[in-house]
Order: sequence, then structure tokens, then C-alpha cells
Amino acid sequence: MTEFGLQRTLRFRIAYQTIKNYWKTTVILTFLFILISAMYAGMFPAFKDSLPDMVDTFKGSMSWFPGIEDITTYSGWLNVEMYQIFWILILGIILGFIAASVISKEVEGKTIDLLMSNPVSRKQIVFEKFVGLIPVFLVINFATMLSVIGFTVAINEELDYGNLFLTHLAAIPYFLAVLSIGILISVILNEKMKASIAMITIIVGMFFVQSISLSIPSYEKMGWFSINHYYNTADILIHGNLDPIGMLVLSVVTAWCLIIAMIYFEHRDIEI
Repeated sequence: MTEFGLQRTLRFRIAYQTIKNYWKTTVILTFLFILISAMYAGMFPAFKDSLPDMVDTFKGSMSWFPGIEDITTYSGWLNVEMYQIFWILILGIILGFIAASVISKEVEGKTIDLLMSNPVSRKQIVFEKFVGLIPVFLVINFATMLSVIGFTVAINEELDYGNLFLTHLAAIPYFLAVLSIGILISVILNEKMKASIAMITIIVGMFFVQSISLSIPSYEKMGWFSINHYYNTADILIHGNLDPIGMLVLSVVTAWCLIIAMIYFEHRDIEI
């Protein structure tokens, strides 16, 4: 078989193997977020009557929480209790942790030479690792959406399912940006744990930067440097306001991080 034939045969084999490596993680995280959606949907009827008093108590001190003023509604409750914390922050941390280790663990474990011994470029290795992680969050994303719909029907609450769909649609460029940043960290740092900790720090840091920009008017422009600024679940889920500019910015972040990661990995020295 010619080298060109081998390249065609091996095309997206790395992506396929990455999907296989993380299928158990995907299943576990999917069930976890289904349980989280069940928990918060099920809790709303019990807290519904006391929520107006909670808003009066915490509204001023929690101005940094997008949509806090709408927590008395079911969509506002889901936004504050589920999407702002468990979705944007916790799932972002988990996916970032995975992405930041996907190449660094190969370098640290001295298994990267097995990949590079095949007739594929380093750029292709980085790209396929990225592609192989996409199904992880896609399955979690839409399974969670369907579970929210199911539990909403079960408790007989009102929710705009069009807004819910847009919320999960807009999650795609957000989590792609998270993965691309993680991939970039993964090619820069050789040790899996260092890369993962660095990525967690970035995700948490951007969350706090966005929070500060919302709570202190003079620091409003700080939010521009956080990817959280460009994915506002409150605006989408509660009001149905999709931000195409924000989605474009996140797509640009994804593209640039991926391009830089591929170029850097192509030219860096790796001890094998």
C-alpha cells in the first residue's frame, strides 16, 4: 500500500479511537446531567411559593448572577440553579479537564510516538483528537435537553421549548471553545495533571471575570475576555434572545485556538 493509501486508510482513525476511549465517560456524564435536570425540575414545585421572598433577599447581593430576577419562574429557576452553575461552569470544567489531558497524557506516557509513527501529520493528530471529543458534549447536550423536556412535562410546568432548544444549540460553540482551549493547553504542557489544572484555572477564572463584570459597572468591559460573556443562558432560555455575535466570537476563538495548537504541536520538540 502506498503512503497516500495509508493516509486515506488512517484518516479519522485517531478521532474514532478517541471517541471509543471516552464513551464510558460520555455515558456517565450523560446520566449525571439527566439526574441533575431531574433534581432541579423536581425541586421547583416545592420552592415555587417561597421564591419571591428569596428574590427580595438576595437580588441585590447576587446581581452578578444573570437572570436572578426571574428565578420565580420555572425557566428562571432552571437558568439560575442548573444552567449557570452545573452547565456553564461544572460541565465546562469537566470537558476542559478532558481536553487538556488528551494529548499531554500521550506525551507524558511516551505513547505519542505510536501516533507519530503512522503516516499522519502532527496537525492531523491534534485535529482528530479535537474531533473525537465533540461527540462527548453533543450526547450530553441533547440528552440533557430531552430530559429537561420530559421532566417538565412530568411536573406539568410551562417552558418555552423553542428557547430551550436555542439554549442547547448555543451551547455548541461555547463547549467547542472550551475544548479548543483545552487542546491548546494540552499541546503546550507535557504533564497531564498540570495541563488539566491549568485548564480548570482558566475556566474558573473566566467565570469569575464575567461575574465581576456583571456586579461592578466600572469593570463591565472585563467580561469581553471571558467566553462566558458570549453564552448567556438567561437571555436565551428566559427571553429567547439568541446572540449570533456571541456565537461567532466563540467560533473564532475555537478556530484560532485549534490553529495555534496545530502549528505549535507541528514545530515543538517531543522527547520520545
